[in-house]
Formats: sequence, structure tokens, C-alpha cells
Amino acid sequence: MGKMKHIRWIAVVGLLAIVELQYVWLTNTYKLTEESLLMKSDDLFKDAALQEVFCRMEKYKQMTAPDSAFSMQIDLDEDSDTLASETMGNRASQWLMSNLHIAFQKAVLEELKMDVSLPDLDSIYAHLLDSIGIRAQVFSCVVDSAGNVVRSSSGKDISARGMLKTSPVPIRFDGTRFLQGVITNPYWLIVRRMTMLLIATALIMVLVIGCIVCQIRIIVRQNKVARLREDFSYAMIHDMKTPLSSILMGTQILETGRLDAQPEKKARYFRILREESEHLLALTNKVLTLSKLENHRLKLVKDNCPLRPLLEDLAEKYKAKAGKEVEFLWRLEAETVYADREFLKEALSNLIDNALKYSGKRVEITFSSGVKADGMTYISVRDNGFGIPLKDQTKIFEKYERASAASRSRSGGAAGFGLGLNYVFRVAEAHGGQVQVESIEGEYSVFTLLLPPEEVKKKETEHDQTIVG
Repeated sequence: MGKMKHIRWIAVVGLLAIVELQYVWLTNTYKLTEESLLMKSDDLFKDAALQEVFCRMEKYKQMTAPDSAFSMQIDLDEDSDTLASETMGNRASQWLMSNLHIAFQKAVLEELKMDVSLPDLDSIYAHLLDSIGIRAQVFSCVVDSAGNVVRSSSGKDISARGMLKTSPVPIRFDGTRFLQGVITNPYWLIVRRMTMLLIATALIMVLVIGCIVCQIRIIVRQNKVARLREDFSYAMIHDMKTPLSSILMGTQILETGRLDAQPEKKARYFRILREESEHLLALTNKVLTLSKLENHRLKLVKDNCPLRPLLEDLAEKYKAKAGKEVEFLWRLEAETVYADREFLKEALSNLIDNALKYSGKRVEITFSSGVKADGMTYISVRDNGFGIPLKDQTKIFEKYERASAASRSRSGGAAGFGLGLNYVFRVAEAHGGQVQVESIEGEYSVFTLLLPPEEVKKKETEHDQTIVG
């Protein structure tokens, strides 16, 4: 358990490191995407501001002289020192465009008496953004040199969180007034532009987490198999130790010849040797049979099997060897079942054996049979034993489950190594049926075999009679 905890902690730390790396990567990508969006929106807002000037000029022309031309004086009001400085900085074209824009703004405002139309600017800016695949909600405003809003096309606060603001575009040579565009939903835009990246990241995370979980499960399964092997070995040795000891002891006594003059006692010793040998052979055959069941190599020979004689034979056998008071009750509505007699008998024998093992000094076992509405024949074995905890009912049919609880055997629990109920499960499955359990701890347990009727099985080929493990 200590190693497993260590492995789990390493896996958790590894997952956290991967999540952290993915977070850093996505954060940096988000910032780069945001910067790219801001650069594009800055350039487009400058174009939109210039187009808005031309739009005002066109409106003035339509209102005054639609069929005639008009002229304006454009004055680049800038000193030569600034020009030289800008030229030396290799930004002459930027200076020229900026000053032309300011000159146009000044001329339209002073000569045509038309101020900036913010709704038109919004419309032009949104259209330019849409032309490059950026569908955004925008508004524009006039701000002063301190960034305070002088006029806005919207009542929204440009300083609110979650808004992407363009760089101010000057509209006066004295630097007291600027135009500024605002995108109100930049987060959604950025996420949309990162959609494929987010999907790829999610897939990578799912793949990595799935691989780590799968590896942990494999390690857990391997550890469980190792524990089962150890517990199974102990349980099998524990279960075989008594008959082997009895055989060895009986053989030694018979070899001495001391019982030659006591034929009855000698016969009893031979009977003990035979019974213990049969017990060992039964254990070996059970392991081999389960192996064949799981490897699709065991075939059933099915026929109409009378239930009452089979159950009476088992009841008589266990009543003689129980060593405790046993009462058998009969509620058989179905007298026959379509099954392999030997395998069915061994499966029911396991259920009766468990009922005797896990019960008190007085045992009451009830046999029931009948046909359900869906045509399945059921055979139930009910006892008044210790019952099975609800949490264990889902795993009692697992192979070596009894061995995995070998601590109970070591502390004086019932003998065995977890093959009985798994054998019952495999036999039911081989017949095309199933086994069910109903139990209340401290009160009773009911195991029910459900087997298909003969007419259903006759439709199958002989190949289908091969056990599906």
C-alpha cells in the first residue's frame, strides 16, 4: 500500500505540473493573441477615422453642391525641427499620415463646420473589423490629453474592466483632442480565435490524463494480481494441508502393519485415505475446470435434467457430513431444467457448501425452482446464515475473492480459496444464463441460478454450446 500511495502522489504531482505548463502556455498565447488583435484594431481605427472625415466631406457636398466640386485649404501645422526629428527616426511616413489626418479634421471642422460623427465612425470601424473576420461590438469617443472622455457614442465607461482600447488618434495639432475606439467584447473574440488551440489543448490533456490513469490502473491491477497470487497460494496450501497430512499419517500407520489384526479399523483408515484423496482431486479438477471455462475449451452436454433427485442426493450427502443440525426445505415448481447435469450438480454443491460454511449451529436451507415470465428457469438456494455485506456482493463472484480475504481464514474463518462462487458464475454463464444474489447481513442469503429453456437452446449450434468465459 505504501508503494501505491507513492505512485499516486507522483501521478498527482505530474498532472499538476502538466496543468501548470498548459496554463502558462495558454496564458502566453492569449496575451500574444490580444496584442495581435490590438495592433490590427489600432491600424483599422486610424483608417476608419480618416474614412469618417471623407464621409463628412461627401455629406457636405451632397447638402450644398452635389454636382459641383469644392476645395479646401490643408495646412500641415508642424515645425521643421519636429519634421527633421521624425525623418531621422525613419518615421516620416507616419508623421505625414498623422498630420494629414489632423489637417483634414481641422479643415472639415473649421471650414465646413462639421464635427466628428461618432455613430458614423462606429459603423465604419465595425465594418473594417468585420472585413478581416473580427465581428466585434465597438464604440468610439473623443478624449482629452489626460484620457478623460469629452464625447462618446455610448454611455459605457471606457475605463471598465474587459474593454480593449485602441491607441488615441490626434485630431488637433495642439494635442488636446483625440479619437479612441473601444472593443467591448475582446475576451470572446480572443477565445474564438483560439478555438482550435483550446480544442487541441483539451484533447492533449484528456489523452495525457487518460494515459496516466490507465498506467495507474495497470499498476494497481498488477499489485492486486500479486496479492491474489500470494493469498491464493496460502489458501490453497491451507486447504490442502489437512488432507495431505491425513494421507501421510494414514499411510505411515498402515505401513507399520499394526492394523492387520484389526480389519475394521484398517478399513476405516483406507476410507479416510480415499476421501482425502478425492478431496484433493476435486480441488485440482475445480482449478482445471475453471481454466478450461475461461479459455473456451470446455463443452457442455445438456439435456432435460430432473431437479429433485439431484438436490435430494446433494442434501443427503451434506446432511451426513455437515457436523451441525441441518434442515432442508423444498419448494420446487419446476421439476426439470435444461442443463449439463454434472456441472449443474457441482454448482449447486458449491452453493450448499457455502450455506453450511457461513451459517450458525442450526442451518435451514430452502430449495426453490420455477419458470419466470421471460421463460427462464430459476433454481434458488436460500440459507439463514451470516449474510453478505452489501459492499461485498458485487465482487463475491470474482476468481480467488475468498483468497483475497485470506486473513479471515488465518484467523479461523471458513476454509477455501475463492473458486466456488466463481465456478457457479462460470457455469451459469456457460449455459447462457446468470447467477444472482440477494442477502441481508446477519439474516439470510439467496443465490439464484437462471437458465434458458430447452427450446431456446435447441436453436443454437453445437459450437454455441462452447462456454463463453
